[in-house]
Amino acid sequence: MDFHAAEIAPSKYYVNVMPNDSLQYSFIARVPGAFMYHCGTAPVAMHIANGMYGALIVDPAKPRPPAKEFVLVQSEFYLSRNLGPDSARMLDWEKLLGQSPDHVVFNGRAGQYATHPIDVSPGELLRLYVVNAGPNRTSAFHVVGGIFERVFQGGSQANPLVGVQTVDVPVGGGSIFEVRLREPGDYPFVTHAFADATKGGVGVLRALAAGEAAGGPGRAH
Repeated sequence: MDFHAAEIAPSKYYVNVMPNDSLQYSFIARVPGAFMYHCGTAPVAMHIANGMYGALIVDPAKPRPPAKEFVLVQSEFYLSRNLGPDSARMLDWEKLLGQSPDHVVFNGRAGQYATHPIDVSPGELLRLYVVNAGPNRTSAFHVVGGIFERVFQGGSQANPLVGVQTVDVPVGGGSIFEVRLREPGDYPFVTHAFADATKGGVGVLRALAAGEAAGGPGRAH
């Protein structure tokens, strides 16, 4: 297991754990931010492309201002045409090496937040922790109809970008985006690499007017 939030010797701790074996280690997360963790066993790209990754959020000692917070992990799936013996699709290694994914997703499912939007309120501060697990595609993160008040690239607390529209999150990286949606309505969030958005890298933030019911048909709870 490779934790990007850790500052420890990988030769000691990021080693293969075989069946019936175990390994324990600990670390102090000293740097605030949005970090990836993933399986580090070779071939690493194959393991990440099969879903062996996640996000670890490290809060600063001085709390961030109150906000409605969400974690979005972008990743890709490369699928074979043929079904396996259990009727599951397998990983296509050549597609992975060719960087041609079948699906680009937020939190594991293509377009899930497009069909089930995320309910928020107009004018409230939203904080989006965006981690890009890859294994190949850069995320050009953008909220349609919004301008980011601040973007902490890599999670750094110093010198945030102010008043920006689209910011790249590299593979294996994470950034923190703050935005307010100024009026009621639907605001898509995407990777602005639109081939990837078309393959599922899209969702919707739904800013509800006062008195409008949340969690109705087609909405996230």
